[in-house]
Amino acid sequence: MAIQIVTDSTSYLPIGFAEQHDLPVVPLKVSVDGVFFREFVEISADVFYAKQRAGAKSGTTQPGPEEFIAVYTRLLTNPDDQVLSIHLSSGMSGTLNSAYIAAEQTDPTRIRLYDVRTSGLGLGFMVMQAVKLAASGAGIDSIITMLDGMQPRTHLYFLVGTMKYLIEGGRIGKAAGVAASILQIKPILTVKDGIVDVFERPRTMRTARDRMWALIDQAVVRGIEHIGFHYAGNRAEVEAWQTEFTRRTGIPSVLSQLGPCIGCHTGPEAMAVVIVDKAV
Repeated sequence: MAIQIVTDSTSYLPIGFAEQHDLPVVPLKVSVDGVFFREFVEISADVFYAKQRAGAKSGTTQPGPEEFIAVYTRLLTNPDDQVLSIHLSSGMSGTLNSAYIAAEQTDPTRIRLYDVRTSGLGLGFMVMQAVKLAASGAGIDSIITMLDGMQPRTHLYFLVGTMKYLIEGGRIGKAAGVAASILQIKPILTVKDGIVDVFERPRTMRTARDRMWALIDQAVVRGIEHIGFHYAGNRAEVEAWQTEFTRRTGIPSVLSQLGPCIGCHTGPEAMAVVIVDKAV
């Protein structure tokens, strides 16, 4: 019996990981001025951010159940195999609902779904660990137990150049956005209970970046199992951040670009760090 892992494109895995491990990645869709594209398949992140900066209107939608059905059907040709489908927070997207409909129409007894209650490398690191365990012969329940243990140890902190994309996309409460514009604060954002929330409210970007370093330093003291840095349309800036982290700590890290389906809501100047604490 083999456990087949499936995920979606907002896992923003390291380049080549999915191909190396034959991991199916179902793409979400982004609209640009009313035309929908599958992220990374029909539009690149760099092209999207260029259009976003130029003022294009954008939105997102989840994959349809038929896209999951095609993947599940292909993976379940061997009657002894099972699928564990791991996806971004159901509080952020209807992707998991599409996967649920597909599982019910394919073979619900052999497909398990998992909501990581976050996104980006928060999802990606969990998927990478699941792939590793599945390859070692672990059962589906053991993999889910591991994922349950990773969730509270996974922390995502991010900054955006402007709150307008989050407000327009309805991904954060209106009150937080209004406060940000009136007080001219530069909030550090996080994901709490599966949705975007304000972690802290520094008033300047410089203070916010200093505070991000403090959060990273605290994680180093606790012990880091995985760490990754996300950029949007600002690779050089975030790459310099990662380089400084490496110089300070020597800890391996991942550099990953946020794709259009998250960038649609965070904007081209977003920068994030995702930290998985070591298990105690």
